Amino acid sequence: MSAGSTYERLLSGSQSGGLEHADGGGVPSPPDPGRLITQLSDEVGRLEEHLGRRADPAALERLKRRAEHALREVVDHGADARLGPRDMASLEAVVHSDGSRPVLFVEDDFFDVTAPTAANWAASLSRIQAELRTVCRAVGRVNDPGALLGYQGTAWAIDDGVVVTNYHVLEAISTHPSRTDGEFGGELKPGVAVDFGAEVGGGPSNRVFRISRVLGVGRAGAPEHAHPTIPRINFDGLDLAVLELDRVSGRQFPTPVQVARGDDPATHGALASRGRSVYLVGFPGSAASTRPDVFAELFAGVKGVKRLTPGVLTEGRGEVADDARHWIISHDASTLGGSSGSVVVDLEAEGRKVLGLHFAGVPDRVNWAHGLEGATLELASAIPGWRSP
Repeated sequence: MSAGSTYERLLSGSQSGGLEHADGGGVPSPPDPGRLITQLSDEVGRLEEHLGRRADPAALERLKRRAEHALREVVDHGADARLGPRDMASLEAVVHSDGSRPVLFVEDDFFDVTAPTAANWAASLSRIQAELRTVCRAVGRVNDPGALLGYQGTAWAIDDGVVVTNYHVLEAISTHPSRTDGEFGGELKPGVAVDFGAEVGGGPSNRVFRISRVLGVGRAGAPEHAHPTIPRINFDGLDLAVLELDRVSGRQFPTPVQVARGDDPATHGALASRGRSVYLVGFPGSAASTRPDVFAELFAGVKGVKRLTPGVLTEGRGEVADDARHWIISHDASTLGGSSGSVVVDLEAEGRKVLGLHFAGVPDRVNWAHGLEGATLELASAIPGWRSP
């Protein structure tokens, strides 16, 4: 699906509200640029009030101009719209502000219920409040004191004092990293830690744990399976690292999340299916991103805070091209140009089963995650005492 057709679908479908599935019927009306730009301005105004600071006026005007241009391109040309990275960044901001795929601040381990952009998803998210709070508490920012932004990605608790993140995040917080047959070679940088607070406004300060060692890493993909056009993408590999945290006297590790397993006799490894509603929790933003972070441009210095983004699985396990191992899924939740390591959680049923580990995307709203039902054996071999269901 092209970027133009994807945005046309999201921006048109948002006018009807509610959860959107990939097979939704009916013919949506075309996007209304005037209405959408007004909603974008209203959302920026709400953020100014919420954060207690004003958006950069010049950045806001640039955003509105780019958004109007990109919207006209989608309206006039649909699937054939020609969209550059900044066009798509502005459309991302519109999608966030109209409620199609909002980006919601996590506050007090829950989503910002005052955000008008949450309206289409509020009922579904509120229904799983207890489970959602457990997931939000279990997600942390991978701090790196030497990094440009001060952090490198997201990790989340999968066992007591054990977290999962991407291998490429581990590479960024290590010196001389390498991997062979699930074993890691290299040394962790000084001071790297996981901060399970890091919410907008500061959040709890007593949830920081240093990373002590690497328990295991996913396999590297065979070179002949490298993606033909996207650097460092290889669906034959597993972009995963399992890390152990140092205990801190008087502090408890977060409660681990529940992971959907391929050996669960109740689900037979088939939860991560096309059209299933999901939500991601993580720390969007990346200095190396190919898509500008509009929020960071508007509110310089306010970044690296925990956010929640709902969406839909656009491809289930076994449906992604060139995924011979059946451990890749795709989703259309907003990732703001970099959410490496974010947790992908089932929004349906009980709303607490982790379906995937986000690892990559391209600027036309194709976002990939490892479907963890397909990586059960690899996780079990890296996590001491990880039991069968």
